[in-house]
Amino acid sequence: MFFEALKDSKPTAFGYLLLGAAFGVLFQSLNVHWIYGVLMSATVYAGFSQFIAIPILASHGSLFSIAIATFIVNLRHIFYGIAFLDKFKVNKFLKGYLIFGLTDECFSIISSKNMKYNRKYEATIVILCHIYWIIGTIIGIFLHKEISEFDINFLFFSLVALFAILTVDAYKINKDFYSISIGILTYIFFKFIGVQEVLFFSMLSSFFIIYFWTFFTESSEEKNVS
Repeated sequence: MFFEALKDSKPTAFGYLLLGAAFGVLFQSLNVHWIYGVLMSATVYAGFSQFIAIPILASHGSLFSIAIATFIVNLRHIFYGIAFLDKFKVNKFLKGYLIFGLTDECFSIISSKNMKYNRKYEATIVILCHIYWIIGTIIGIFLHKEISEFDINFLFFSLVALFAILTVDAYKINKDFYSISIGILTYIFFKFIGVQEVLFFSMLSSFFIIYFWTFFTESSEEKNVS
């Protein structure tokens, strides 16, 4: 089970190590103790939100500003939680950690496996991804002095590349062209009309479209069978 989770999380490992390293380098540019960067990755573990927090901290912004920015960016996790209500029926401690550690990449890996109630596998995926992120941060912190003189903005693109790889892997397993098409079309629509929170509204719309389509399709199939 561990080695299967390790194999399935390989694409995420490469992305998290790079992104975590980029965060570590940028965090060290704040000239604060390195341990705070590690603690942030261990206890906040919010990916893009951690990158958003860096310029706010650099400009001596308030913790409230960081909290609001993090909340807005991570609103999409509401839908992940709804999808995993049945999967996370475990003891309170483990349930709390799985909710905390559920990222976009974890959601993609677990969803693509089509495993029902395989708690050990799901927990292993979440723990491994968390470890990758922390290790990446530590690497970035200790590489800061060596690469701070170079432009590392290209590392931010690794998040986009990671999402693309996970989407292709999920499609190869499930062959669900309909869901991918809905996600792309809703994103293009909200981008075209100039909505500010494109990701949130496209995910919200996709969720309801796919949910109701699946509901009515299954209902009609049951009626035909009966």
